[in-house]
Amino acid sequence: MAKKPPIAPPSAGATEDEGIQPAKKPEQFHGSALAGASFDDVDLRSARLHDVSLAEAELDDVSLARARLHNVSLAEAELDDVDLRDARLHNATLAGASLDDISLAGARIDNADAAESRWSDASLRRARFEGSDLRDVEIVGCAIEGLTIDGVRIDRLLEEAKDRSRASQAPKATEKEAPPKKPKKERRP
Repeated sequence: MAKKPPIAPPSAGATEDEGIQPAKKPEQFHGSALAGASFDDVDLRSARLHDVSLAEAELDDVSLARARLHNVSLAEAELDDVDLRDARLHNATLAGASLDDISLAGARIDNADAAESRWSDASLRRARFEGSDLRDVEIVGCAIEGLTIDGVRIDRLLEEAKDRSRASQAPKATEKEAPPKKPKKERRP
């Protein structure tokens, strides 16, 4: 059997995403019940999750970049420092979840239930939501440049609303006051 050549060390300036890791088949989870599980410092880049329950799970420092999540429940889950860049979420449940310091940059989310979830310090740049339930979602301190919901650029919509609000709160210029009228002299009979 032929001996495999050693893996060359990464060149200076190379990054993880430039292929310094040996190629591997993406992780696949199908029909898994992982409710309440805890994931800490896990690399699941390009993973495939189908019919998986992660309800009430804790994900801390997890990479799901370019992952595909189909029929996945993250209801009431705690996501902290999770990378979902360029991920695809279809029929995902995030209802009541807490998402802190996450990246959904370039992600595509459709038919998702994110009602009553809280998003803080998240990157939603170029994220696209379609046909999703976003009722009572709280978004705080998030980068939203290019965020599109049902075909509407939210960053532009917010800027227009802020401009209207500033215009309505600006002090209105008062009309130039007319000089006071001189009292009429009384006529003597």
